[in-house]
Parts: sequence; structure tokens; C-alpha cells
Amino acid sequence: MMPLPLPSPASAERSRLMPVEVLRRQALERLYERRDTVENLIRSLEDYQRTQVETRPTCVEISSRRMCSSSFAQSRI
Repeated sequence: MMPLPLPSPASAERSRLMPVEVLRRQALERLYERRDTVENLIRSLEDYQRTQVETRPTCVEISSRRMCSSSFAQSRI
């Protein structure tokens, strides 16, 4: 019967580090996925806000005074 070869210290260190490298890579992949998700969410919210601003009237008639969304843009009729 042949003796089982014992792993050298270098190969034992390498096998211990490999899972850490794999874990780091997986964590980095999850981080990039989350970043993409956040970027998509921000882009969607900006698009929604832009469409709301474009479709909302800036001034409305209230009795004899015109009210505008900007305090600087208020004027009397």
C-alpha cells in the first residue's frame, strides 16, 4: 500500500485561499447586481418625475387670481 501524499504547505494555503477568492468574487457580483438595480430604479424615478412635470399645468385659475407653481411666477390678472 502506498502512503498518502500530504499536501505541501503551499498547496494547503492555496486551497484555503481559493474559497475566499470565490466568496469575494460572488460578493462583488452581488454588489454589481445591486448597483445596476439601484441605477435602474433612479432612472425610472427620474423618468416618472420628468413626465409628471411635463403633464402638470404650471398655473391654475382660482377666482380672480392666477396661482403658479413658482412663487416668482405668480401674477394678477
